[in-house]
This record gives sequence, C-alpha cells and structure tokens, in this order.
Amino acid sequence: MATASLMRASFASIVLSLVLACVSARAETRAWTRLNAEPFERRPCALQRYDASALDVKTFDDYFRASGVPVVVRGLTPLRARTLERVRREKLLEALGDEFVTLSSSNTHSRGRRRKTLRAYVEEDVRMSQRGSTDATETWYWFGEHVEEGGEMSRGLKEILETYENLPYVPRDADVAYSFGVGGGFSGVPFHTHGPGWSESLIGRKHWFLSAPSATPRFDPNVTTYEWALDALKRGELHEGGAILECTVNEGEAIYFPPNWWHATLNLDESVFISSFVNYKSDARWEEL
Repeated sequence: MATASLMRASFASIVLSLVLACVSARAETRAWTRLNAEPFERRPCALQRYDASALDVKTFDDYFRASGVPVVVRGLTPLRARTLERVRREKLLEALGDEFVTLSSSNTHSRGRRRKTLRAYVEEDVRMSQRGSTDATETWYWFGEHVEEGGEMSRGLKEILETYENLPYVPRDADVAYSFGVGGGFSGVPFHTHGPGWSESLIGRKHWFLSAPSATPRFDPNVTTYEWALDALKRGELHEGGAILECTVNEGEAIYFPPNWWHATLNLDESVFISSFVNYKSDARWEEL
C-alpha cells in the first residue's frame, strides 16, 4: 500500500513537472503582444510622414534637419530582416535571457537603476501592463544602459546591433550612439530633451508627444507618461493645432527628433526599438550647408 502511494505521488510529481515545463515553454515562445491601446492608438499624427523611398537625403538635410522639424519615415521593415529575426521574443530570450541588464526608472531623469536578468524583466515587467501605474520612479524600463561593469557590451547585444544599418539620413562620418530598448505596454518616459537623432520601432507601436524647445510643456517628471497623457486629455491640452504634437510611430517606422525638442513616449504594445543619437557636428556634409 505504501509503495503504491509512493508511486502515485511520484507519478503526480512528474506530471506536474511536465505541465509546468510546457507552460514555461509556451511562455518563452509566444510573440510580443499587441494591445488595445485606447484612447491613444487612433489619434491623428501631427507630423509629416514620408516613405523612405520618397524622402531623399537632400530634402531631409535642407528642410527637416536645417529647420529643426520632426518627421516620420515609414517602409523600413524590408530593410530590417536580419535585425527583426534576432529581436523576436523567443530569439531574444534565447540569446540574452540569462544575462543581467540594467533597468532605468521611467521618470524624466531616469536616475534609478535596477539589475535583473532579461528573462525576469520580460516575464515580470514587460508582461505586466503599466496602465494604472502613476509613479514613474517605481516603473522600470530597459533602454540605453548597455555597457557592463567591465566596460564592454554583451556579445549577444553587440551581435544584434551589428545587424542594424543606419538610415540614409545619418551620415557615415557622424558619431552615433545606439540605444536598444524593450518596453511593456503603456511604459515610456515623461518629457525630456537631448540632442538630435532617430528612434525606430522594430516591434510594436510607440506614441510620441513633442513640443518645440521654446514651448515647455506642463508635466510632473515623476508621473508616468500614461497618467500625464490621460490628465492632459481631460484638461484639453492635447488637440489639433496645439503646442504639443502627437504621432504614433508604427512598426517599420522611425521618427527624427531635432535637438532640444521636448518629447515623451508611450509604448502602445510590448515594444522593441533602437534609437540612434547622432552628433551631426562631425558630419562634413553639414558644414557645406
């Protein structure tokens, strides 16, 4: 009798282990999730949008870059086959899942830091929607912090970035710093400013709020973008022709952010992106303009 009970308990334990393994495997192999992102996913884009094949470098340099005007470029997915293969959820976790990454707090100054494995970040932070979170100092985001204690970038991340080719609007001789990021639904960063560059949505949609350098928006640096945006809608601050411009940058699109423009971001889905911070001053072509 005791032997039979032991066998039944052992069998139940094996079955439970197999079930848990199957659940874990399914979680690992699922795709990045697209969300219902109302009320932001249907808002009109206030920026000009060009197909990459239609916006030539001279037009970008002479107008958007020279005048400091943001623009969105679309049609980039066919150029990103190698990168997209590596950033599929399953592939990314296979390559980097057990590596520790540095998360930044999601407030304006991003001063808080936390370390955890990429797998733990994806399964805990990314999987949990940030809708309803108000304190940006206690929500966490992986972007920008890629150099480890030894002063080197991880081999897996380096290999991903090596598949990524600059947009034609980034001069070959310009200094470029790259920021690879993964964010959960309704995560993002409140208003902040920095130098010029591009942010490309590889997976998922990212909603942008932008304001010219001379038009400082009203915001709390420690309140999440999502909560700020809901309040701004209620206050009537987000409307056509207003000081704050909005645009959703979809998969396969990139946005140019001019220097010193205020901008806040809100991921509408589980998102993967690459930002390129460009030092155009080192571009000999710019000296000729």
